[in-house]
Amino acid sequence: MKGKGRGGERGRPHSERAGEAVLGSGGRAALYRALRELPCSRCGGVIGEGDLFTREAGPAGELPLLRRCRGCVPFKAGGGLLASLLAPEGGGEPLPAEVSADVREKVMSRLGPALDASKRRRKETSR
Repeated sequence: MKGKGRGGERGRPHSERAGEAVLGSGGRAALYRALRELPCSRCGGVIGEGDLFTREAGPAGELPLLRRCRGCVPFKAGGGLLASLLAPEGGGEPLPAEVSADVREKVMSRLGPALDASKRRRKETSR
């Protein structure tokens, strides 16, 4: 039978997904928020409750369970979809026109055929 561990914390989640980070190296990584104090797997420092951190896979390509604090792996919160949804209206920067056009083009290339078929069906049913 498994014990409860320290302070009855066994089985309680210790972190939650908090978005995406841009690493100091320019790469991207999943970002996590600590739900309780956790040790950094590299330096042994404390990742405080509510602090953001990243994870790395173990040396044998295991699951990404090795926690890395901001001191060991410098990163900047990448924002992304969650940040844009939570940002106050009018508070965000508008996307550059070329990015918006590129996104619109990609969306239309994937959804275009379905939209066309839907329009055809509506015309046929309205007759």
